[in-house]
Amino acid sequence: MIGAPRSVWLVARREYVTRVRSRPLLLGTIAVAVLLIVFILLQAYVFGQHRTVRIGLAGQAISLQQTLPQEMAALGVAVTITPLDSVGQGADQVRDGDLDVLVYGARSALHVTVDHQIDPRLRATLNSQVRQQILDAQLAQLGAKPDDVLAKVGQAQISLTQLNATDPNMSQRGVLGIVVALLIGWSVLVFAAQAARRVTDDAINGTAEALLPVLRPRRLLAGNLGGTGLIGLTHVAALGVLATIVALLSGAAAAPDSVFGALGGLLIGFVLGFGLYAGAAAALAMRPMRVLPVLGPTIAGIFVVSAILLAVAPKTTATAVISVLPPFAPLLMPAQLAAGPVVAWQVLLAVALTLVTLGGLAWFAGRVYPKSLLST
Repeated sequence: MIGAPRSVWLVARREYVTRVRSRPLLLGTIAVAVLLIVFILLQAYVFGQHRTVRIGLAGQAISLQQTLPQEMAALGVAVTITPLDSVGQGADQVRDGDLDVLVYGARSALHVTVDHQIDPRLRATLNSQVRQQILDAQLAQLGAKPDDVLAKVGQAQISLTQLNATDPNMSQRGVLGIVVALLIGWSVLVFAAQAARRVTDDAINGTAEALLPVLRPRRLLAGNLGGTGLIGLTHVAALGVLATIVALLSGAAAAPDSVFGALGGLLIGFVLGFGLYAGAAAALAMRPMRVLPVLGPTIAGIFVVSAILLAVAPKTTATAVISVLPPFAPLLMPAQLAAGPVVAWQVLLAVALTLVTLGGLAWFAGRVYPKSLLST
């Protein structure tokens, strides 16, 4: 009888070498990779971009065409300036949708025309221009030097205390969390079902019977599951690395550290999720018609709940509690880590509970599998 570690490794190696380049798995992974790349590029160049504000200047307001773009750029707003011959021409272009904003009049009494609404940052900038012109005029009447007064005014500022600082990349991290949950959900479903199918095939085609004289049933089961898990980890790692590279090169990742953290969470989440659900699938492996009808809706339901919690209530107590429970932890906890910081003890508790549950499923599957082989 071959020793336990070596026997499990030989079965896992056989499974990995013969199945890692399986045509259906490769095609599925390529399809997911294409969808992932398209999503990242859309996020970088479509959804993640702010539309340029088109501003038309008429009359004395044309003097703003040099300073206004610079002031708006400092506020994170891109603008294009179009000098106009008349106010009527500008009003027509706003009405037709060719311009977003028309600004005209003296700098001390600017008039603004928009179709629906004005960007609040543009409103604040134009108000500042008007106030500065009025202040200059009033100081000149009093005989004071405007530059001296404005220098002193410019030095005054508020003392700011932030009770709840907002992460500027919060929305990006939320999307990243949902992508991580989706990848884990897809990979766990595909490879856990694949593991169950392989266990069943070995029993039906006689492979298990041929190996039982030199290999204990539990080691055969561990090798089959381990080999399929390694195949899944290879495919998931390839997807994760590809997504990381595309996100960094396209600029979709404004916070690179979050992308690398998401990659680590993706791999750990898959390992725990595969172990958990492959163990559950192994208990049903001798009844192959029951595997997908049970496993598919279960993982799909868990993903839907996880996605809703991440999108609607990512920081609530309910989400924190559900994310440490074994059915949800492999999907929800890595997604939460990608979406933002999580308390360390919650992560450790989620991993511990998942490992305990995984151990119980492994023990149960190890008892069911030998009996199922004898009855096959």
